Parts: sequence; C-alpha cells; structure tokens
Amino acid sequence: MHTADLLAHLDRIRHAATAEDVRSRLVQASGGYGIDQVMCGLVPARATPPAQARKSIFFGNWPTSWLERYVARRYVEIDPVISRVVSADAMFDWREARAPAERAPLARLMMEEAREHGLSAGFALPFSGPGGQRGSISLSGERIELDPSDRPTLALLAASAADRAATLLQGDAWRPASPLTNRERDCVAWAAEGKTEWESAAILGIAPRTVESHLIAARRKLNAANKVHLIAIAFRLGLID
Repeated sequence: MHTADLLAHLDRIRHAATAEDVRSRLVQASGGYGIDQVMCGLVPARATPPAQARKSIFFGNWPTSWLERYVARRYVEIDPVISRVVSADAMFDWREARAPAERAPLARLMMEEAREHGLSAGFALPFSGPGGQRGSISLSGERIELDPSDRPTLALLAASAADRAATLLQGDAWRPASPLTNRERDCVAWAAEGKTEWESAAILGIAPRTVESHLIAARRKLNAANKVHLIAIAFRLGLID
C-alpha cells in the first residue's frame, strides 16, 4: 500500500463517527489483503458470563452463528489466539498461536469450527486500556495474501481502528494520564517513520538506549500495548502528523 493511501485510510478511521463506521473503514482498508471479517474488543476475564462477555466487544462482523457459538461456549478461554494476545507485544499470524498443552485438543477443534465459518486465516494484534485491560483485534478471511513487508501497515491500520473504537465507546476513560515530553514525541514521530532505535538515535543525537527509554515511557503514558499501538494513539491525539 502506498504511503498516501495508508494515510488516507488512517484519516478516515480516525474520523469515524461510530464503532460500526470504524469496522467498515478497516475492512475497506484491509480488503486488498483478503481480509473481510474483523473482531475487536477487550479480553473478558475467565468465567465471565456470556451476556457480560458480549459487552467487551467494540465491533465485529463475524458470522452470527459463529459469534453465538464462540460466546456461549466460552471459547475465549481455550482460544490459542487469545492465549497469545495476553502475552504478545506485536501483531502475529494465527498460525503462530499455541494453546497450553492441556487445552490443545479443544483448541484444535475450536479452530476447525472457525474455518467452517470462513475464518480460515488471520492476524491478531494486542492492545491495552488505561486500567491495564488487555484487548485484541483480529483480522481474518478465507484466504489472506499478506507480504511480510505489509505486516506493519496492517498492524497500524488495526491499532488505529482499535484505538478509535475504544475512544468512541469509552470516552475519557481512554485518554492518556499525562502528556509526552518533546523528546518522547520526537522518538515516537521517528518510529512512525519506520526508523529503528539506532536510526532515531543517530538522527536525534542521543544513545539508542535513550530512544528505547523514551519509547517505553511514551507507551506507559499513552497506555499503549506495543509500538504500533503507541503510534496509532499518537496519531489520534495529534502528537504526530
């Protein structure tokens, strides 16, 4: 995806009026990769009643029959993707997810059922809220064609969508606790340009470890689960262009 197209999609997502608009614009932006189904929300605690678990969903267009089955059977507790989301710090392919050994047989059956409902392939990105809540956004389809070089683009689109939906649905509770320093903003801005800590350090005239420290501080202040989530929040708040 060309940079101009990416920025246009990010702008449309950032200005979506409802969570459903966010979903629609995300699917439009990622459709070229074969993605047509998405699901975004906070990960409910274990043993959360199905009715309460539904309230954790920000947006999604999974087939109704699959969503009903997933929630009613509490598949979130055996889903290998969710198991990885809890500890991951970057976007990952569903195929990279593994359930704990004691739940592996049930997890395999669950994933087979998902494929029967058209969710044959997918990627997931973790995010977090101000209270430390862990969230997940999954992007799926029957056949996804995503070059490794395009993964950062998809991750930024997904993170932006999750952040916008959370802001619309949870309002002030999703706002950062404190502002960034000028140096933290500089480091985030160069990260958004795709620069590594070493490259940013050379540009800014500081040590790579200092850049890393600034990014960690920025993540903490903006309640970001990972670097791409940090960039998405910074875009939303107008901290970077």
